[in-house]
Amino acid sequence: MVLIKIDRQSNTPVFQQIIQQIIEFIENVSLKVGDNLPSTRILADRLGVDRTTVYRAYLELTALGYIESSPGSYTRVRKRPPVIRKNQVAAESILHWSDISNPESAELFRHFLHFWPENSPGIPGDLINLSPLDLDERIFPTTEFRRCLNQVLVNIGSKLLKYGEHQGYLPLREDIARRLQVHGISTSAGEILITNGAQHAIDLILSLLGKPGDRVAIESPTYANVIPLMRFHRLKLMEIPMGPDGMDLEYLTRQIRNKPLLFVYTIPNFQNPTGITTHQTHREELLSICEKHHIPLVEDGFEEEMKYYGKVVLPIKSMDKNHVVIYLGTFSKVLFPGVRIGWIAADQECIRRLSAIKRFTDLTGSGVLQAAVSAFLRNGYYDLHLKKMHRTFRKRMSVALKSLQEYMPHNVSWTRPDGGYTIWGTLKKEYSGEQNFKNILLKNGVLVSPGLYYFFSSNQNKYFRISISSLNEEEIRQGMFRLGKAIRELNGQKK
Repeated sequence: MVLIKIDRQSNTPVFQQIIQQIIEFIENVSLKVGDNLPSTRILADRLGVDRTTVYRAYLELTALGYIESSPGSYTRVRKRPPVIRKNQVAAESILHWSDISNPESAELFRHFLHFWPENSPGIPGDLINLSPLDLDERIFPTTEFRRCLNQVLVNIGSKLLKYGEHQGYLPLREDIARRLQVHGISTSAGEILITNGAQHAIDLILSLLGKPGDRVAIESPTYANVIPLMRFHRLKLMEIPMGPDGMDLEYLTRQIRNKPLLFVYTIPNFQNPTGITTHQTHREELLSICEKHHIPLVEDGFEEEMKYYGKVVLPIKSMDKNHVVIYLGTFSKVLFPGVRIGWIAADQECIRRLSAIKRFTDLTGSGVLQAAVSAFLRNGYYDLHLKKMHRTFRKRMSVALKSLQEYMPHNVSWTRPDGGYTIWGTLKKEYSGEQNFKNILLKNGVLVSPGLYYFFSSNQNKYFRISISSLNEEEIRQGMFRLGKAIRELNGQKK
């Protein structure tokens, strides 16, 4: 019989010491399968402990599968697969995930691996990254948000830590409805669904409306992450060219005549990636087309509140008397991306159906975060932060546009956004491949997003997107200087 040693000075309870040592004996084969263990009385006497301590240890070992016993018989060591240690894990799974994954998820995975510029090899330490559409954490109102978190946890914390409403925290929905009225959108809390960001909102809409093989109209170029998501839902994408004033509506009308569309997806304000804002007449015509053909219009207002130049143009949703517009909003591009709070504003029946889908996918969002954002709004912090964001990014965009004018070679043109964070650059001639373009950028210590990320059907190797969302004025200025150098080097190459 192996000897168990009890350390009376240890912080580990005695029954745990017994368990650990017996497991060790079994795993190093000091105890073999079928060996008898002493009875609880005998082992308790040997160790000088209470019999119930040994009994408890044996119960735990039985539950863990190391021993077994039956009435009137000995307790024996049981055959059990060993607990796998880290150094014993096989190099690869016996399952071939590439074979058993469905085709749609496999395509999504390919996009995930490819469209990830931050993973490019050889990134220099002093890289200025003009690629991600992420906010500058240096201007986060962290202190104010912490106060709001503390406020809601102290006042209603126990309620917030339960499952929340499937449609989202009611006070926050009321707050959003009030804010939307500032933008001319007349809606109520019952017509709003809180989502885990705008991307989640798009996924819910695709789950509601998407039928494999149906066509969806998207702007070309468009938001990069929506393309693989729509393909994942097995939809056919109809790219509608973007002109200086927005989506080509004549082209859209011809496509509708050829074959019905499931819905139209548009970003009318500071369009990602081009930065274009459509004018009032364009919005009226697009809404009229969708109403005439009874086509839902998904309006992505992800940067609605980030206009800091020119006159305000109200959202298409503000004219939606026939309830065909599904409006998307988010706090990710003004407040914090990490809180993952977006919303859908739509016809109440549409919201009810979307809520049902949300109920059976993620149950509810975070009540604590939703309540904290609501408190942030009601305490006046959001309005103060929004004014700061406008001041900050008006300056940063001005620096970006001035620096482009100063540093870009003559063969580059770009958009001049009225707000938001992105600028769309165009070269007169295509560059010779994405990787070559990125290598030259990285060599010069700068990174932008290649334009092909924002198209579905064609490799557009003469465009690129600049994002200023995470950089200060000096970083933007230096980034544009490096970008100009990189493009001059690109121009000197033979295609």
